[in-house]
Amino acid sequence: MKNVFALRGTATKGKSQTIRTAVELLTENHPDAIIEHNHTTKVDTRVVMTINGWKIGIESQSHPRTLVNASLDFFVNLRCDVIVCATRSHGATVNAVSALQGFDIHWVQQPEESQPYEQILRSLIIARQIVANVETLIRTAKPAPARSMAATA
Repeated sequence: MKNVFALRGTATKGKSQTIRTAVELLTENHPDAIIEHNHTTKVDTRVVMTINGWKIGIESQSHPRTLVNASLDFFVNLRCDVIVCATRSHGATVNAVSALQGFDIHWVQQPEESQPYEQILRSLIIARQIVANVETLIRTAKPAPARSMAATA
């Protein structure tokens, strides 16, 4: 089964930073990862990487236009096994993730801390949690797809 780890939270609470940190941790932990797509700005990132045969799509932007109209379709069309994305607390982004067919959805809540240093620490904790969950899935090699064997006479 394919999986989505959706980081849910209100605007400007550090979701993008959490997801960018998760990308950094994954690439640090898996230097042999194959990066197939990497679009990173000062604020957001969209990455597709393969680790141990598992294709992982990651999007930090939780804006409905970006997530709903671009990234989720992009990741599904690339046949990502795991999607890590940010969503808002409710609305179009949550609905789009909930509507994904063939994916187990794991909601992760972005904490809302009032002090900047607290938010940085909370983002690091949540990023580590997301990475641990992804690494649990990819710990073993992805099984090769079944091949049909033609009978020969």
